Formats: sequence, structure tokens, C-alpha cells
Amino acid sequence: MDENIRSTISPNNMASPMPAPLLYPSPSEAALKLNFLGKKIKDIPAPAAIIDLAVVTRNCRLILETASELGVAFRAHVKTHKACSGSNKVLHGIPITSSALPRLSAVARALGDGSVGLFVDHPAHIKLLDASASASDWPGQIPVWMNIDVGYHREGVSAHSAQLADVAYALAASKRTRLAGLYTHMGHSYNVSSPAEAMEHLALELQGLEEGAVEFLKIAGARETKDANAQKVILSIGATPTATAAQNLLEDTEGARKYRAMIEKINRSFVVELHAGVYPVMDMQQLATRARPAQSPIHPTKSLLSFADLGLRMLVEVASLYPDRGEKPEALIAAGSIVLGREACKSYPGWAVVSSWPQPSGPHYDPEGTKTGWIVGRISQEHGVLTWEGPTEHIRQLEIGEKLLVWPNHACIAGVNVGWYLVVDSDTGNPETVVDVWVRWRGW
Repeated sequence: MDENIRSTISPNNMASPMPAPLLYPSPSEAALKLNFLGKKIKDIPAPAAIIDLAVVTRNCRLILETASELGVAFRAHVKTHKACSGSNKVLHGIPITSSALPRLSAVARALGDGSVGLFVDHPAHIKLLDASASASDWPGQIPVWMNIDVGYHREGVSAHSAQLADVAYALAASKRTRLAGLYTHMGHSYNVSSPAEAMEHLALELQGLEEGAVEFLKIAGARETKDANAQKVILSIGATPTATAAQNLLEDTEGARKYRAMIEKINRSFVVELHAGVYPVMDMQQLATRARPAQSPIHPTKSLLSFADLGLRMLVEVASLYPDRGEKPEALIAAGSIVLGREACKSYPGWAVVSSWPQPSGPHYDPEGTKTGWIVGRISQEHGVLTWEGPTEHIRQLEIGEKLLVWPNHACIAGVNVGWYLVVDSDTGNPETVVDVWVRWRGW
């Protein structure tokens, strides 16, 4: 074996890992733009992921305006699309592991002191950061975020657990780390089915995180202060249903006033921060939560959570037709779980919904409406089987080779199956034309 290769893969060479771009090479953005810019959606080879910039912009603006009006901070989240021209603040999304530490340390050195935060929920995480050679040249102290479990039981520990105390003691003794904030994710909020339920989950999430923060800071030796200029600890809350439910708090209702008062009270001692994942593009799972109404009660023409707010569609192609296969007409698309993902949606029995495209608007399957139209009713690795739901009197006839745009159940999972997004903009006069290409980040 070549000595240079041997030295690169040697176990003793862990301090200088192979850069992620070499392990997970991305395609040339310039080459992709040369190939796709100016093309119509109908001329794009399927499968492909199509993002509507107008919808993404609208969704982002809505949540930023909400945070501003509520007087809370907002943490932008790129876990769904994982495409960004640049970032200067990064919070790694899972409790720190030794495999990830060298790469994150390199990012921190590139971006500067305080730029990269790490999750911890066990004293071993603090010990890893104190002892690891990979973190020895981290700029400044390492900002750590304590994960609090408010009932989802993914990452994090509960407010009164012994493990919470162990982490607090370890952090108090650490020279290399500092507390940046406390963080929670209420993933079980995906089970809600109304704005009222979503707001209640938001309140429970914030109360649970505040309880954990008070216990943690007490053990860590924090003291109360009347200094108005003292730096406050950040409490970061949100899954997309609870974070977007915050938009309901701007309405003039008794429930909204009650939850606003709770946020204002906690904000006097902490900095309340919202975070969410899929909010820029939304998906069928978010529609199913009904975390906010389809239209604003204050501004009836303003869409809040409807099909018009879904910004990611997958371009698929009809591979065959089976009109007489059984009770329902069926068709085959050349797109299975490796294109659409394999996550169910509680509101309907399928894996994606076929939109009315290429018509700009028109009838399609709606779980809360007529329940009539084409859905991806069955799925395997390479194959998706379309099934017609509802009466067949006005069935949409399909042809082999026809391209369709479908709304996936979970945009985060569908997006990970592609290397780039083709971007269109429905606010322009050419909503069918590709105006940009966003290359996804790859690797771990």
C-alpha cells in the first residue's frame, strides 16, 4: 500500500481527518446552473425536487414577523433543505459525538469564537470536550446547549433527573465549555389536530423547558441578579407545529392573550427563542396538524396553512397504467421510497398527494375536502403506485410518460434523497421556469 494512503487512514491520524467534501463530494453548482437555468419544469428529467421560492419567502417572512411581534428570538433552521450560501451561527443538531467533533472544530475555527454550539445531555459529553485533542484548538470556550426532555423522549433529560444534576456539576467544573442555553424539541406536537391543541403544546413545551432551566442553573451555581444588563440564558423551544402555532398568539382571543402573557413573564428572566425545522417549505404532515388555520381570522385573504403554503414538490413520471387492476384505477410512477421517503401522514392513507399541475389550480385530493384524486397509495423502493380515491366520474386521465408534481408527506425525508433543488418562483411571470439551483449539503 502507498505510504501516503496508509498515513491518511491510520488510526493515529485522527487529529487530521479527511475533509468532509472529499468524503461526500457535491456536484458543481456552476455546471448544474448551466444545465438547468431557464428550463421549464416539464422539460426536467424526473425525478427531481422543485422548490417554489415565493412560498419559501412567504413562510420565512411570516415566522420572522411573528417572533418580532411576540418579542422573542428566532433561530433559523436548515435541517429540511440543508442548502445555504453561508452561515455564521451553527448549532449541531444532536448530542456531540467523537466522530463529529473534528469536523465541527474545523467549522468553528473557520467561523470564529462563539459560532458553533454543541448539544449535551450527559456528563460524558463535557468530559469529551474537555479531554479531546480535536477540541484543543477550538476558538474560545465551546458553547454548549443543555437538552431538556419535555416528554418526547428523543434526546435530553427531564427537569428533575439525576443526570441533569450530573451535567450541571460537570459543566461547572469545566474550563473548556460554557453554557449557551437550554433547548428542547416537542416532537409529539405532530399529534395535534387544531390551533388550540398546538398552542397548548407550545405552552407545555415552554413551561417544561423553564422548569428544567431553573433546576439546571440552580445546581450549576447561578445566582439571581437585579442587574438589567446581565446576560440572560436562552430557552429555545419548537417543533414546527408549536413554533408555527405561535402565529395564533397574534390573534385577539382569550387563549392567545393568556399564552402571550406567559411568554412575556418568562422573557423577563430568560431569552425565549423559537426554532423549527420544516417551516420554510411545509408538507402534508404539517397540514395534518392544523397547528394554525388555513386563513388568518384577522386577514381572511392571508393564507397561513393550506396547500398554497407547501413549497416543495417532487417531479415524478408515470411509468405505466392499470385502469382495470381492481376496485380503484391505478398507475405506476418511477419514484418510490428513495424519492419520496417512507413516512406516513395521519390525515390520509398515502405517501404523497398528486397536485393539479400543470394546471396552476384545480381539483386534487384533499384529506379535509372531497378526498377525491390521485395519491401515492403504495410504495416500495423504486416504485410508487398511484391510486385514485373517491368517485371515478371525473377521474383525471393519465398517460404513460406524463410528468406530475406531488406533495410529499415529510419534506425533510424527501429532500435528503436528492443532491440539489431546482428553484422556481411563482411570484414572477414565469412560474414554470427554473431560476436557481440550490445544492444540498451532504455527509454527517
